Amino acid sequence: MIKKIITYPETPSLEFGANVRLFDEELLNLIQDLKDTIQANDLKALAAFQIGSPYNVIVIKDGDDYIELINARVIKREGSVESVETTAYFPGLSAKTKRYDKIKVMYEDRVANQQFLEADGELSIIIQRKLDYSFGSNFRVRLDDKERALFDSKLEYGTDAITDNGCPTVFKRDRILHTFKYSFVAGIVGVLISFFLSGTTLEMLKTIENYGMLFMLLLLVVYFFYAQYEGRQYKNCSSCQIGNIIGVTAISFAKLALLFGLNYFLLW
Repeated sequence: MIKKIITYPETPSLEFGANVRLFDEELLNLIQDLKDTIQANDLKALAAFQIGSPYNVIVIKDGDDYIELINARVIKREGSVESVETTAYFPGLSAKTKRYDKIKVMYEDRVANQQFLEADGELSIIIQRKLDYSFGSNFRVRLDDKERALFDSKLEYGTDAITDNGCPTVFKRDRILHTFKYSFVAGIVGVLISFFLSGTTLEMLKTIENYGMLFMLLLLVVYFFYAQYEGRQYKNCSSCQIGNIIGVTAISFAKLALLFGLNYFLLW
């Protein structure tokens, strides 16, 4: 049966890490529920804890088959690897963690026989992540202070687009403003040059000025919306940026209005 996957901020359970003692029909039903839920949600693995069960049961999709880990424990660890992880508990969010590169796991199968599994690479990371859940935790506890602060910002704003908690002094949107600035200067120069032109050349200049002002208007629209998108990536200065974005846009519109007025009264 397909079960609901518990997601943040709901807490799956206050009970966790309970070893399976009875290898009965109830256990087989739990394993099947995990498989059905994995298949329905196109996931790679699930721990029983993620669907509200306190038992230490993990199911991992392995091609067309499944790996079933019951009462799993890591008994050997080797090396270290950094990975960017996602999880169904925090849908749409990721974090950079450090894990053991290779592990050896002791577990029991569905008929209570003790088994051992050596894993590395992606399988090793998946097992470690699911074991975190089996003991009532998640990958957030594995993050260093800086990465945890960044991930908390992602949780607060509900987006994975946040890449830094700091407030930079230079933004990509500044390039749009530079283009607007150069276009404005070119427009003013065009107005001044018009005093020395006449006939066909003057008409051509008027056309260039009109297209230039339209281009500047489009630049401001793009700037206003892109600046807000970019600002949401930085938690610590998003509020002050909103006022700055509005102020810069208003001043730029005033400059554009000035250029429009000069063209209207002097060229048209």
